Amino acid sequence: MKTYKYHIGILFLTILLVLTVPYAWKLVQILFFPKHVKIWQQLSLFQWVAIGFVGYSFMRRFLNKNALWLETFTHELTHIVVAMLFLRKVHSFHAEEGSGVVYTRGQSNNMIAPMALAPYCLPIYTFLLLSVRCLMNFHGMWIFDIIIGVSLSFHINCFIHQTGKYQTDINQYPLLFSYLFIYVARLINSCIILVAFFPHYNVFTSFWRLLNAQYDNIIYFWSLLF
Repeated sequence: MKTYKYHIGILFLTILLVLTVPYAWKLVQILFFPKHVKIWQQLSLFQWVAIGFVGYSFMRRFLNKNALWLETFTHELTHIVVAMLFLRKVHSFHAEEGSGVVYTRGQSNNMIAPMALAPYCLPIYTFLLLSVRCLMNFHGMWIFDIIIGVSLSFHINCFIHQTGKYQTDINQYPLLFSYLFIYVARLINSCIILVAFFPHYNVFTSFWRLLNAQYDNIIYFWSLLF
């Protein structure tokens, strides 16, 4: 990464972090320090997700033979999904137990940062399920929420087992940039996922609410400076 791109990237991520933290703190206050309802009433929105999350933690022990391969496959699949979003041509990908590679435009080391670092911060199965959830309305929605909880727990397991400076995806950039990107993206995704379960919201309106909050923060900080 060239020096000027590094400094621009760090500046952009820092600004994004500053704009997102107030919104994240507001969500913490809504969930854990509600004014007019009991805290358990708020957290009950996520009860079935929590059951799925904890359930997968136990279930993974019985799936251990295939879990590592599935985590690797998902890692490479996330590279591919983000590559397509950035209109990159995907030539091939390969996933083994514990190792994998994606080739776009001939070489995997030409991946742009969002594509390279996406597997460490983007729970693609969770977002896919949330996209379907907003189209559903039936009494068995709790079953779907349990599956979403499983997908979140699966992503956390992937993150734990795959994240480290030994990863070429991460160490091809300065580590400060890579980890700042990962954790800012994780914070943003966490905000979107949390609000997607609020009454009258879904994953799309949650994303729009985040953008509006960041815009409001831009106006607020701008008024403080000028």
